[in-house]
Amino acid sequence: MPRIVILAEFPLSALTGGAVGRGGGQGCTWLPQLALAFQDHKDLEIHWVILDRTIRRTVVIEALGQHFHRVPAVKFSVDLALNYLPARFVLGREIRRIQPDVVHAWGTELIYPAALRDCACPTILSMQGVLAAYQQIGGLPDDWRWRKMISSEPDFIRSATIVTSESQWGIDKVKAIHPQADCRMVEYGVHPSFYDLPWQPDPQKPYALFVGGADKRKGVDLLIAALKLLPDRRWEMRFAGDAAIQQACDAAGLQNIRSLGLLPWPEMQRQLQGAWCSVLPTRGDTSPNSVKEARVIGVPVVTTQHGGQAGYIMDGINGRIVDPLDATTLAAALKDVMSSYERTLTLGRGRHQEDREYLHPRRTAEGFAEIYRQIAGSI
Repeated sequence: MPRIVILAEFPLSALTGGAVGRGGGQGCTWLPQLALAFQDHKDLEIHWVILDRTIRRTVVIEALGQHFHRVPAVKFSVDLALNYLPARFVLGREIRRIQPDVVHAWGTELIYPAALRDCACPTILSMQGVLAAYQQIGGLPDDWRWRKMISSEPDFIRSATIVTSESQWGIDKVKAIHPQADCRMVEYGVHPSFYDLPWQPDPQKPYALFVGGADKRKGVDLLIAALKLLPDRRWEMRFAGDAAIQQACDAAGLQNIRSLGLLPWPEMQRQLQGAWCSVLPTRGDTSPNSVKEARVIGVPVVTTQHGGQAGYIMDGINGRIVDPLDATTLAAALKDVMSSYERTLTLGRGRHQEDREYLHPRRTAEGFAEIYRQIAGSI
């Protein structure tokens, strides 16, 4: 039985029924559903290893037929300043104790890939974002921590036997960093709870929903500029995000615009259920969660070709692709989708079943399980 170690920022609250969505206080919201789906792969022995700053000794939890190892860690900034040495030490010690056939690390914006260079077995690096690409579009903060992570990304990629991404967009960006990388595409699926949610847009209360941050990468500036070109619109634009989103909304001084703040997961789902469309004018994304969740429910999406979402959002079928990406084109796309209840229903129903199947976490687990079996014991 192949033994797999997965190094990742797994939200342990998911094991006890806690929040696992944005606004719940943790990232990596695609991992709980992956663990759930791995229950069907009983031929694999899976060990998750999670850095935990709240403990001093390793704690192992057994759940979902898998092992969850919480290992002690220092502060993230300290680890970066010490060139990842503390994390390499504790992760390497736990890896040697488990003696895996494959080690799988997640996220170049995290500490975990630093341990790959010390592994004797085959390794996998799963990209959550591609930092070099995000930096090029001005989508990352300019401080020493991000600069350190960006400078480490090429070495992380080169240290992996196989690199996975959610999209061809992501693979292309990885290849730009390391043309010889062995890249595989594995889409990171949507939590099963979204599959139980009916889309219920109210014909009397039309609104579009943006879920994300206020940084340049997500295109909030373009969205606000587009709204200014639609002064007579009769529908509301809602923003779910942090305090920076609130500030951007306040500064816009527009009518029919509302900031919802950081939403608990059930409320975010409720907002999605009632939306006439989801809007994400991103300048670059490997495969944004907000788009996936919208399509699983059935919400049409207004987005761009600059990211993995362009692989399944088809212009005029299940949403609109804004190209070229500017305020005028975005305004026109929004005006089209929000023009009538019948129009949004038509777009929402387009390719709905295909999108639900494509974004199912079962496919994610199957994709990784196939890679695990392929490379286990290959060295």
